Amino acid sequence: MVVLGSESLDVKIRDALSLWNKIDETDLKILEGLSMLGPRNYKLIAERIGVPSSTVQYRIQRMLNNSTLFLHVNPYHTNMGLKKAVIFLEAYPGQEDVLLDCLRLHDYWLYLCRIYGPFEGCGGVWTVPKGREGDFIDYMKGLIDAGVASSIEVNWTTCHEGIPVKSRWFDYEMGSWIFDWREWLVEVETIEGDLPWTIVEPDDWPIRVDKIDLLIIKELEVDGRQSLTTISKKLGINVENLKYHYRNHVLKNDLIEGYQVEIFRFPSLISEMVWFKFYFSSYEKFVKFTLSLHDKPFPIHLGKVLGELALTSFMYLPKMEFRRFIACLSELIARGLLVRYHYYFQDMFQSWRETIPYQHFDGKAWIYDKERYQEELKETLSKWGK
Repeated sequence: MVVLGSESLDVKIRDALSLWNKIDETDLKILEGLSMLGPRNYKLIAERIGVPSSTVQYRIQRMLNNSTLFLHVNPYHTNMGLKKAVIFLEAYPGQEDVLLDCLRLHDYWLYLCRIYGPFEGCGGVWTVPKGREGDFIDYMKGLIDAGVASSIEVNWTTCHEGIPVKSRWFDYEMGSWIFDWREWLVEVETIEGDLPWTIVEPDDWPIRVDKIDLLIIKELEVDGRQSLTTISKKLGINVENLKYHYRNHVLKNDLIEGYQVEIFRFPSLISEMVWFKFYFSSYEKFVKFTLSLHDKPFPIHLGKVLGELALTSFMYLPKMEFRRFIACLSELIARGLLVRYHYYFQDMFQSWRETIPYQHFDGKAWIYDKERYQEELKETLSKWGK
């Protein structure tokens, strides 16, 4: 597994502060093209928006260098035999650092962060091999038994749909993003359509992946712009063999949900990163609410909670707009379009991301070493005097 960083998300977001409002119309068209066509199609993006390919390449690189843009593939873990879980843990007072250390041990995590709000604690996203959900829950409950955590919320979800960059709610004259909350309230009630396939509850979690597929996906998680030729050299795999796996396994078996184009539109010092869970009284209301978020500038990803009429979402909002968003949620509840919700703030300067846990795949199945996790947990707790 490749650690993608605490990259200093700190550094990247802070650097973005000085450039957050300097995206122009051409930049936005390029970002929309990246969301639709992926980060390895500069020429096609250039043709669609009517600019030279060199302009597309230059502007993308500028946004990457200025830490306003992040490009990576979103794996579709469902077709790899992995179930996704969004988890929030309340730390026992004084045990916040111990809790973080204990969570790092369970190396099926994809994203890990410190959270605060209703309590101080940690949150994150895990992928767990199908059939090992009980062992995973036992590990998490062990943190309560050890006096490290005082409560745990586990949400088993579909894969997460990355929200594409869209020009809606961008004011070209002002050169900045706007928030038309009245329009959104109407849309939640009136929008029609079907959910994207990635957030429809699956019937099964089949293993349709092999080791080479995982290595390709891992590299595209690190940098979605890499060519297959570059990846073949890195991995030491014949380029034709690698291309065959990409076309006939990765693409045909739906092993990727798409390419995530993350752009921090607002300055960090006046913004919030927030994890939400929304509850609904009917599937129709769940679908309308979910669809209404697909072209908005504040959600980063969405996922349906399995077996519940509930949606999880990771969002990035200016503080002032966050309060307005909460006011809109209250109005939706009053109208009967939403039942309830809760949220956790993320400490945006304490977060870590990893790639798919390819090293735990033996070519046919995922290896889940329950005994090793329990032993390493005991050693870590002992180190902390627990």
